[in-house]
Amino acid sequence: MFEHAIPVKTAIGRLEIDERKQKLGPRHRMVLISINGERSVGSIRKQFAAINEIDTLLEELLQSGMIEVANDVEVAAPVADVITAPPPDLQPAAHVEDTAHVGADVAAPAPRKASHAENLQEARDYMKSVLNAKVGLRAFLFTQKIDRCKTGEALHELLPEFRRLLRKSLDAGRVAEFSANVDQLIGHD
Repeated sequence: MFEHAIPVKTAIGRLEIDERKQKLGPRHRMVLISINGERSVGSIRKQFAAINEIDTLLEELLQSGMIEVANDVEVAAPVADVITAPPPDLQPAAHVEDTAHVGADVAAPAPRKASHAENLQEARDYMKSVLNAKVGLRAFLFTQKIDRCKTGEALHELLPEFRRLLRKSLDAGRVAEFSANVDQLIGHD
């Protein structure tokens, strides 16, 4: 794995931490628990410098599907081409009537003519509903930051933190999907 790569737990990895069904060894488990979607492989290598085979452990966790490698820039670009729309309960309220094509390959709700202020409010509402549904109360302070954004640029600057919060409970593909939807709502394609 690359030094700057950022591993994240998958649903399988999070489930293993909670239920211990796959009987991971103590070193594998310790490394898996330390992966939080914020630290690079280099940082993890430094933390576990005493374990000579840390790269092997990371590779085995990757091969078993318990972690995946995500990087904000690298994940968001290629995944955006094949993303499906969010579930109807997470779509912005103004686009509920557009859910007939939810199964189709679309990056986000269909664009429509609206004022900049309406688009900005729609993007704020969408980000808050995703965070509330996927992260819960842990995102409360961040949703207040979202509410204080008065421009699309200010909201766009919050996207890295938005992705970081989502990575704690979602896989990289879903994080990139929600991020791309926000980008489209803001108007940064």
